[in-house]
Order: sequence, then structure tokens, then C-alpha cells
Amino acid sequence: MVRRMTDGVERRESVLAWPVALALAGAAALRLVTAVVAGFVEWHDNQAPFLGTGRARAYDVLTTFGTAGDGTEVLLLIAAAAATYWALRSGEARAAGWWPAIGWMFGLTAVLAALQGIGFTLIHSLPPGHQTARLVEAEGFALAYLGLCVVGVVVVNRLDQLSDAQLLEQDDLDAFVFALDRRSGDVRAFLSAREAAARMHVYSVEDDEFTFYTDEGVVLRASVVGDRIALQTTEEERPDELLEGLKEFANRRGIKVDPEDADDATAYAVPIRRWHWLEMWPPWLRPIGMLFRRRP
Repeated sequence: MVRRMTDGVERRESVLAWPVALALAGAAALRLVTAVVAGFVEWHDNQAPFLGTGRARAYDVLTTFGTAGDGTEVLLLIAAAAATYWALRSGEARAAGWWPAIGWMFGLTAVLAALQGIGFTLIHSLPPGHQTARLVEAEGFALAYLGLCVVGVVVVNRLDQLSDAQLLEQDDLDAFVFALDRRSGDVRAFLSAREAAARMHVYSVEDDEFTFYTDEGVVLRASVVGDRIALQTTEEERPDELLEGLKEFANRRGIKVDPEDADDATAYAVPIRRWHWLEMWPPWLRPIGMLFRRRP
């Protein structure tokens, strides 16, 4: 009875925490996108001669970019991170995939806070707009927001690792899971069956697009129960087929694996996982994506 009541509480918390996390992260993302778009619009706006040129013009553009680099944005991101952690602790495995996005938003907020600080420095540090009090206030706030965002990136990266560890602890299979596309030969890698069930799409399972394996080559039976994916072990083992698929995919995509571990399926899990993460970024942004990639 006690366990049943606990499960009920966890389900209710999961149902509540996940929408809260999505709403907070969505609001934070919308503010960031709005600020960046407004900044570029202001940058290219040639219809406002009253704004002047030179330092005043730079101030206007920089502070427009920096409107989302403020305390409201920082608080939204902190709340989004807390709600995401709450959702994960309540059993919502999908929440584990949100840490890189939240870390990226912390990083962008830090950049916008710095731009806002530079803008206020330009307008308040020199005559005729010299105002020492406003300069100290603006720079102090900008530094505080910047510092909080840097701490946020570090903490989110740590929570990302803790989330992975938690998924492994909650996984009944205690194994990495690979999903091999039956047609293209592409491979998806997950640190646990719980993560695989959370991140794979229900339609792909219903259409039987993938073959699922553990890192030991045990074939998993994938099914949809309600709206969730369920993975169960079978008596069938195909370690050679799994390893061949992993090697072929790694060679085709240029994914590097230590030659000494080339015959160990577990050695492919993290590199393939990182490759898929970077594929979500445009090519010119992938160096930045490396800073926020999920770590094992």
C-alpha cells in the first residue's frame, strides 16, 4: 500500500513537473530569441536618424541585444533547471535530454549580459553622458548576471552527468542500448534502456524501423504500451551483427573510436551519442555545440 501511494505521488509530480519545466524553458527561449532578433533589426534599421551615430548608436544596438541578459532571464533559467531536475526525479526520463538546451541558454544569456554591460559603458563612461552612479549600477548588475550564467553552465553540465547516472541506476537492464535502422544502417546510442525508451519516437517503434540491442548483442523486443515505449530482453543474441553495424556506421560518419577498443560495442556508445548531439547544430555552430555537448 505504501509503495502504491508513493508511485501515485511520483506520477502526479511527473505530470506536473514536466509541463512546468517546458513552460519555463519555453519562456526563457522566447525572450532570448526576441532579444537577438530585435538586436539584429535595430542593427540594420536605417530609418531612425534621431538615434544618432557612433557611441550612441552602438549603445542602442548593444542594449537591445542585451534586453534578455537580465535578472528575469537568469531566474527563468534557474527555475527551468530546477523544474527539469524535479521532473527527472519524479520519473520523467525525457527531462534528461533538456540539460544541453538549458546550458546553451545560460551561455547565450551570459553573452547578452556582457553586451548590455558594454553598451552601458559606452554611454555612461564618457561626456556628455557621463554618469558614474548609473555606470556602477549597470556594470555591477551585468557582472552579477554573467557570473550566475557561468555558474549555471557548470551546474547544468554536472546535473547532466548526474541525470545519466540516475538513468543507469533506474535501468533494469544495466546496459547500453543501440538502435540500428533496418534500412539506412544508422545507429542511435543510449546509456540505458530507460533513456532509449524516452528518446526514441513511438512511431518508429510502431513501424518497426529499428532493431534494438544491448551492448552484449542481446536483441530487445520493442513495443508501445499506452503512449510509451517498452523494451524487453529476448533469448536472441547477435553480438557480431551489432558490432558490424557499429563499425560500418562509425566509418561512414567519421566517428573515431580507439583502435584497441574497436571490437568492444560499449566503446561506440558515447562517441555515437555525441555525434548525434552535434548533428542537431548547424555546421558553423558546432564548435559552440562542443562546449554544451552531453558528457558521459
